[in-house]
Amino acid sequence: MKKHRVLLVCSQHIFGAGIEGILRATEDVELIGPWDLGEDVCARIADASPDAVLIVDEDSQSESGARLTSAVMASYPKLHIVRAGLTENLVRVYSTHILPARGSDLLETIRNLPAVSEAGDPFNERSESK
Repeated sequence: MKKHRVLLVCSQHIFGAGIEGILRATEDVELIGPWDLGEDVCARIADASPDAVLIVDEDSQSESGARLTSAVMASYPKLHIVRAGLTENLVRVYSTHILPARGSDLLETIRNLPAVSEAGDPFNERSESK
């Protein structure tokens, strides 16, 4: 069975301990961490070689979590990032897809992006209530 190497980064010790317990009990997850959100996470990721980074914070929209997400995406574009917050029953997944394109292919590049559901997917924050 292939194990997914997950780096846990958290801002709240108690919340992080709960997530850590769940991940350590999961057979197909190899947990790295937990690391503090304030640590220099980006500089240490290369040595840890995770498949994904899980950032748990009191508020899933926190500025420190957003800065870390941006920094990880910029430094490790193939690495998936999952963010969860204590204040929301919501998990956000961030992933970078690098598509080859030239300026003249802009419209074709846009057409090749995954389409947002026109049915008004309730999990899509951009969808409107009908």
